[in-house]
Amino acid sequence: MLTSKYLLSIFGRLQLMLLVSVVLCSVASGDDWKEWRGNSGDGYVEQLDFPVEWSPDKNIIWRTELPAPGNSSPIVYGDHVFVTCANVDGTERSLIAFDRETGNQLWKESVFYDKDDPTHATNPWCAATPATDGEAVFVWNGSAGATAYDFEGNRLWHRDLGEFVHRWGHASSPRVFEDTVIYFGSPGPRVILTALDKTTGETVWETVLSEVASPPEDLHGSFVTPFLWENGSRTELLIPLPGYLASFDPTTGDEFWRCRGLGTLTYTDAMVGEDVILAFSGYRGPAFGMKLPSPSDTGDLTKSHRIWFNDTVIQRVGSGVIVGDQFFLCGRKGDLHSGNIYTGETVWEHNLREQAWSAISLVDGNLWLTDQSSTTHIFEPGSAWNLIQANSMSENERSNSTLVFLNERLYFRTHDAIYAIGQK
Repeated sequence: MLTSKYLLSIFGRLQLMLLVSVVLCSVASGDDWKEWRGNSGDGYVEQLDFPVEWSPDKNIIWRTELPAPGNSSPIVYGDHVFVTCANVDGTERSLIAFDRETGNQLWKESVFYDKDDPTHATNPWCAATPATDGEAVFVWNGSAGATAYDFEGNRLWHRDLGEFVHRWGHASSPRVFEDTVIYFGSPGPRVILTALDKTTGETVWETVLSEVASPPEDLHGSFVTPFLWENGSRTELLIPLPGYLASFDPTTGDEFWRCRGLGTLTYTDAMVGEDVILAFSGYRGPAFGMKLPSPSDTGDLTKSHRIWFNDTVIQRVGSGVIVGDQFFLCGRKGDLHSGNIYTGETVWEHNLREQAWSAISLVDGNLWLTDQSSTTHIFEPGSAWNLIQANSMSENERSNSTLVFLNERLYFRTHDAIYAIGQK
């Protein structure tokens, strides 16, 4: 028979093993940036101690040239930094892996597509940020398909999901959910939301969104990345669409609910606060706020849940964040805007005097936003504009990408190069 002292000893060792396991898991998750806007997909950064000053000659750990411009952002896992990039005519769509410590290119793997595939000069091919589950890296290239690679650059699977054609191209990034990868194929005459088995690439479910489809030349469509939201016992996939914000079941693709009030173009991801959800149109479209649905709410929630609706002339592209009772969002032309989340009323505005398409991040209590001149503005989320620091890259170096924040370093993609930035 085991003595009570021996049982306590065993129990103590089990507690220690459990504690070590939790710590190791925490460290591992903190060492990675798996998807667009971070592991939570919302731009909120929990780590601290990032450099707040840099320039071409200061705090640059490494800089590696890229073959062509692009709007996608990097992701980081283990000792790899991944970024998507096309060649100048879009016939080669690549995933490139770099060594996290040195910036040396480890490998480049591509899919080739020689059919007509229009996009805008400001939105080169490979605009979608990749995603990873730690075992594979998942890439979305619209008409050129969905592809998965392992960390050595071996192609695991490739799926042709059909043609997705729009005059401005595409931008939505994949999301990893449980054993699937979710892709939003939009905008254009064919719009789908689909989940592929992340191991095999086989279709788990597909939802055709013909209600929001349109001719490729129309100023109509959604370029957003779906946001996974834990609504109590129910996980929801939030997608601003032409005309309305929709919530889908990520396990089936079925629609849970919708709230109406958006315009014909949407670029910015949904913003979820403690008790509200905000959705914004692009191209001078309206915006609205709604109270949080319960995990059992379904159907059209416009009348029951929408708490404010604003028409606007702001052209929005980059996604924003909520801090307290204020939201922060930048217009396409650099008109930085803060508003009240419960009324939509403006708190303050500031003109950056430069266009900005990247997303805003909340880091250590301050907001970070990079404009198209590759200048990153660090400012306070208060009741008035208060700039803390502005950092620029080389003159004429442009960017539409969003910074990655990881272990006291920044990883940054411009049209010319990818950088690691840290204290030196």
